[in-house]
Amino acid sequence: MPYAIRNSIVLGILLILVFVGGLLSNSQSVKRLEKYKTALVKNQKTLAKLNKTYPDLGKTDEIIASLDSMKKKALEDNKIILKNDNPSQTYQYLIDITETFIPDFNFDFKVAQSGKKGELPFNSYTLNGSGNVESLHFFIYQVEYQAPLYVIESVRISETSVALKDTVDFSMKLIVYYDQQTGTSISEIPFRSFSYSNLVYNPFYSQIHSPIDRSEEEKYINITTALIIGLTPDKIFLRDINGMIVTLVPGSRVAYGYLNYINWKQQCAVFNINRIGISQEIKMYLQGNEL
Repeated sequence: MPYAIRNSIVLGILLILVFVGGLLSNSQSVKRLEKYKTALVKNQKTLAKLNKTYPDLGKTDEIIASLDSMKKKALEDNKIILKNDNPSQTYQYLIDITETFIPDFNFDFKVAQSGKKGELPFNSYTLNGSGNVESLHFFIYQVEYQAPLYVIESVRISETSVALKDTVDFSMKLIVYYDQQTGTSISEIPFRSFSYSNLVYNPFYSQIHSPIDRSEEEKYINITTALIIGLTPDKIFLRDINGMIVTLVPGSRVAYGYLNYINWKQQCAVFNINRIGISQEIKMYLQGNEL
């Protein structure tokens, strides 16, 4: 076979193969394109349905901002369970409360036990001490109303002594629940500020007591049997039933109390007297006594 004819036949076969291959390739491309078009239409319909069902779906930034706002509000208003807890963290948190709000309040801190309530782990602690009843009340208020979930399970309060009428002994049990999955780190929780009203009076102070030891009190002048015979803006002069004259300044002891202050304008001395555990304010005037 001549060389030219053979080459023509080979080229013709190659052209046929290229043509058939192109047709097959185009056919596959068309099928893929149709498949993509079908998927696109389906996705567009699904998206349209979602947009119709959830009109806020496209407002991603607004949704994120709303979630951040809700989280901030939760930190401000709700109790928040902690991510973890240990004695050092709890002790430091309680110290931060006292140093920030009640610097005159002190307590002894002890670890009680650890365990689980259901699936929720917890640690418990005991706090003991003595202090001003208003400071104790404010401390309990802070623990209850600050954001971290610290639960005061029990509180015991007793009077310290008749002489210290605003001081009480206390013992409380504190439980801290935490969850490593859903909890919040305590470092992310700021202190809250809120209004607070002090106690009107000490509800744990007994209003009736046994008489105070008279032998000790009788060492001082008894204002019930004395007369005020003179005064200046900073001192007074009393005469007892035996005729002895005693000079007193604010803070000086008398039987069952002390001289509180001098009212120069009203020409009287004001004493704080406590005969049976109830303090009374008694005034003595230069021209007479009001007992």
